[in-house]
Amino acid sequence: MEFLQILFLVLSGVAFLAGVPLNGYILFFTACCVERTASAVWFWSRAMTDFIFIIFLPLRFTSIFILDLDWAKMLSSTVTSFHMFSNAFLLTALSIDRYILVTCPEWTQNHRTPILVFTLIMGMWVLSAGFSLRYGDLWESVLSPANIRMNFQLDEGRVKAAIAIQFLVGFLIPFALILIPTIYIILAAKLRRKRLIQSTKPLKILLGLIPTFFLCWLPYHVFSFLQISATYPLNLLDIGSTFACVLTYFSSCLNPIFYLTMEEEFLRYQQHTLSPQTTDNSELELAE
Repeated sequence: MEFLQILFLVLSGVAFLAGVPLNGYILFFTACCVERTASAVWFWSRAMTDFIFIIFLPLRFTSIFILDLDWAKMLSSTVTSFHMFSNAFLLTALSIDRYILVTCPEWTQNHRTPILVFTLIMGMWVLSAGFSLRYGDLWESVLSPANIRMNFQLDEGRVKAAIAIQFLVGFLIPFALILIPTIYIILAAKLRRKRLIQSTKPLKILLGLIPTFFLCWLPYHVFSFLQISATYPLNLLDIGSTFACVLTYFSSCLNPIFYLTMEEEFLRYQQHTLSPQTTDNSELELAE
């Protein structure tokens, strides 16, 4: 178990050292160097959730090596849960936003404003916080090693309900809602039926974010279900749960890599808005 803790410490340290500067740069760039567009607000919000998640990583170190800090365990698990739900909700909203951008260009030109997007983001963050706080005392205990779980007196019904809710609301339903508009956009781009799809770069970014979300969070949910089963050795479950937890942190490092590919688009938008020859910015907004 000591080897497992050291391995978790090393891998999480790599995720922390990579994730903090990457997400910090995205936040600074979108806040200071990019025009206030709806797309910029979407990517700023996802970078903010990743930054909050990764900045609390040292607290998880503390909760692992100092076992009697129950407040640290609960706070760390609540932040993890908040990141899981908000990440799923925001990616779903981003996919639907791209779908509306393609299918309803007139509506988006008149109503798709940064204020509207920011309001939606605030609502999704509140909803994520509600789901996270409702079962905040259970998230950590479910995926904790066996020697820690023995200190928790868990209600089996509440544990099963929490795992089902986090899987359905935080993964399966959002993932299905993400795929539907994305498949439509892919087909529209492939068939070139939509005049508005002038650049495939945003589509490539979306296709990078979706597998990252799926691959980094699916093991977390799988081992959540396995932990409440008595048919698997606890030591194997502990190892698997540890790596599943590390993967969730690496998702916060991979997401900024895709955001950085938007930098050229943001700079091009800024150059056009500052150019006196540019009179129609709506095309650039649609090309985001």
